[in-house]
Amino acid sequence: EATIGSRFCAFYFDRIEENQWKTISTFLVRPNCEAIRTSPHEFRILFMDQTIITSSTPRETGLLNKFTPFDYIVDDVVGNDTLVGK
Repeated sequence: EATIGSRFCAFYFDRIEENQWKTISTFLVRPNCEAIRTSPHEFRILFMDQTIITSSTPRETGLLNKFTPFDYIVDDVVGNDTLVGK
């Protein structure tokens, strides 16, 4: 799970799309303790001024986290067992 703060939203808005593979470097890692989460992962990635994102080749996803599309969260069509934290 990655968090892009409001300061960077406009910059990344049209540069990142769901289901695209990206390589992210130079970022912060923090506990993922938000009430609404897109994955059950314990930690999240935070973007910063030095964060670099490049395109990447697709990889097998079977062993990775199961992510929920953001639209499902907004439309409230997903159960809260994965999305709602503590």
